[in-house]
Amino acid sequence: MGLINYHLNINDLNIEFSDVLNILQVTDNSPDNPVVYESIQLFGQLKNIANIQGGYFIHNKIEVDIEKGIINIKGMKINPQKQICGYMKNSEKIALFVCTAGEGFSVYSNQYNKKGDYLKGFIVDSMGSLVVEKSMDFIQKKLEEEVLLSGIRITNRYSPGYCDWKVQDQQQLFGLLPENPYNISLSESSLMIPIKSVSGIIGIGKNVRKRKYSCDICRNSTCIYRKVKSSLIH
Repeated sequence: MGLINYHLNINDLNIEFSDVLNILQVTDNSPDNPVVYESIQLFGQLKNIANIQGGYFIHNKIEVDIEKGIINIKGMKINPQKQICGYMKNSEKIALFVCTAGEGFSVYSNQYNKKGDYLKGFIVDSMGSLVVEKSMDFIQKKLEEEVLLSGIRITNRYSPGYCDWKVQDQQQLFGLLPENPYNISLSESSLMIPIKSVSGIIGIGKNVRKRKYSCDICRNSTCIYRKVKSSLIH
């Protein structure tokens, strides 16, 4: 099976304005709040900013070594660490996923920041994080629906930068995907370009299970996913 592709639009994601307020951690949602006022204006522009593409590639030949925190995929090792490897227990296959909300969010955010309109820049940047996570929710659900037809389950999805999985490991992960999938590339520091992109793994097997995301027990206080995950889950 090759790369399963999705090209989504904002309407596919069913994003509510309340989702934007949640990720911005707004408690005063009155129209007089300048954050709410600006967010309302920018929320209406989402369809013009986003260029959502993503998908997954399923690998059958895998070996999960929980003790070493390593997954061997097609002869190449990725290093998600013990915790995530434990979540991959009983996986018979691994889906490597990658998704981007597009370059537009960075372009708009930078334009606002250059004008000194930092509030708008921050809101657009936050909406980009929301859009890419909601896009992966959509793609993950499609994957789950596909495998359930064969009586198989999936795990949660996990990305470099989460649960002590080093961001640098994206180099190995991308080595298992077609070159520059969806025009996503890696910087020298292994960050994805466009910035509003995600990559990672999902376990597949008859005896795997989903878990509650463990941001409350994670030891990594600087995790780049903590804010996004907690905003979307609660």
